[in-house]
Amino acid sequence: VGPYVLRRLLGEGGMGTVWLAARADGLYERDVALKLVRSEGAAHALRARFARERRILAQLSHPHIARLFDAGVDALGRPFLALEYVEGETLLDHAARHGLDLRQRLDLFLQVCAAVSYAHGRLVVHRDLKPSNILVTPGGDVRLLDFGIAKLLDPDASSHETELTRVGGRAYTLNYAAPEQIRGEPVSTQTDVYALGVVLYELLTRQRPYRLRRGSAAELEEAILQAEVRRPSQAVLAPGDTTG
Repeated sequence: VGPYVLRRLLGEGGMGTVWLAARADGLYERDVALKLVRSEGAAHALRARFARERRILAQLSHPHIARLFDAGVDALGRPFLALEYVEGETLLDHAARHGLDLRQRLDLFLQVCAAVSYAHGRLVVHRDLKPSNILVTPGGDVRLLDFGIAKLLDPDASSHETELTRVGGRAYTLNYAAPEQIRGEPVSTQTDVYALGVVLYELLTRQRPYRLRRGSAAELEEAILQAEVRRPSQAVLAPGDTTG
C-alpha cells in the first residue's frame, strides 16, 4: 500500500481496516498503524470522510493522542493514513490486569482528559470516546485513538460535513453516547465530557452506569435520556447488572 508493506491485521470496521505495517522504501524504519478504506466501499463520501480525518489529525500534536505520520493513495486509488502504532492495552484491560488502585486509575484518566482538552482547544470534538479507543502503553502512557467520526466545531461548515460523519450508520457508540446524540441534536464539547463521565464511572466501579433488565438498544437509549444514575460509591457497595 503506497510505500508500506502490510504485516498483520489489527482491526476492521464498517469503513475499512487497520494494519500493522512498515515502510518498504528504506526511507525510515518505523512500524505504523495503516488505516485503509475498503476497496468495495471507497465511495466519494468515504473518501471525503477520510480526508476530514486527515485534516483533523494533522492539526493535533499531543503526547496522549496517536500521531499522524503520513497519508496518501495506493495503486488502486484507495486513500490511507499511516498513524502511530501503539503497543498497549485498552484502558480497562490495563487497569484490571495490573490491579491499579484508585489513584493510579485517576492518573490515567487525567491523561485522557488532557488529550481531550487539547483537542477541544482546537475546536475538535472526538464524538466516540470509549475505553477501546484509549490505549495504555507498557510504560503507563495513554494514547487516544480513532478520530474517524470527529467533528470540527466550525459554524461555517456545511451540512455535508454532518452527513460525512454518519457514513456507515450510527455516528457514535451507544454505551458511551450523550443524550443529545440519542436525540439527534447538535454535538459540542459537552458531548465528549459526558462520554468521559461514563468512561470514568466504568473505570472506577467496573460497571456501566445504566441498570438494564433486557439489555436492548431501545432500553439503553431510554436509560441515557431518563434514568437517574447511581453514584459510583453506591454502585461499588451494591454491584448490579449494568453491563448494557
